[in-house]
Amino acid sequence: MNKSAVSVAILLALSGCAQQAAQPKVVPENAVSMRGDLARQERILQQQAFAVESAPTQQRQTPVITLDHYARNLVHDLMANHHRVEEQAMVAVTDLAFLDSDLQHGSVFTNHLSEAIIYDLHLFGVPVLDFKVTDYIRVTEQGDFVLSRDFSELSAELPIKYVVTGTVTRHQAGVMLNARLIQIDNKRVVSAARTFVPAAVYNAILQQRQDNSLKLKQG
Repeated sequence: MNKSAVSVAILLALSGCAQQAAQPKVVPENAVSMRGDLARQERILQQQAFAVESAPTQQRQTPVITLDHYARNLVHDLMANHHRVEEQAMVAVTDLAFLDSDLQHGSVFTNHLSEAIIYDLHLFGVPVLDFKVTDYIRVTEQGDFVLSRDFSELSAELPIKYVVTGTVTRHQAGVMLNARLIQIDNKRVVSAARTFVPAAVYNAILQQRQDNSLKLKQG
């Protein structure tokens, strides 16, 4: 083989390599689709992770108004308006009764309200007497208890001088609370307070017991 033939062969080989290198790489259609699906799935996972991480932050930033807030308003007004109350006289707290009843009906809402009022009265330094405390501890399989709603288990005579009571009036947008501090021996209203609880706060408590019969309609 002469030199010219060798040169031609080399040129043809180099030309073939260049053409082969210049040809685009063929990618199967299903591979492109798979990469697109993986990219979409990765974006979805990132969004879900961001939502889960952001939710607690949003909840921490959003203040939650509960029934305790309105109970505190009642107690503040009662203490601001009271006159000539004996400092060491015992105070009892009862459930506020629904105004459209025989004044003998409460609910988990009024139970929670009375507990909140007891708490805030105690913070004010008012001597509160819990008349639901028995003279013994009842030990059962469900737990150990000292409170009771059975009248026969409670003391018949207690040194209660004043009582916090009142009424609950239903409204479409919520409930109106009217509370009174009353001197028991002469039935004199020593102090009075009023506050309005929105339906959202009222229903939030009832929904825990699924008490649909007392649930208020909103809107």
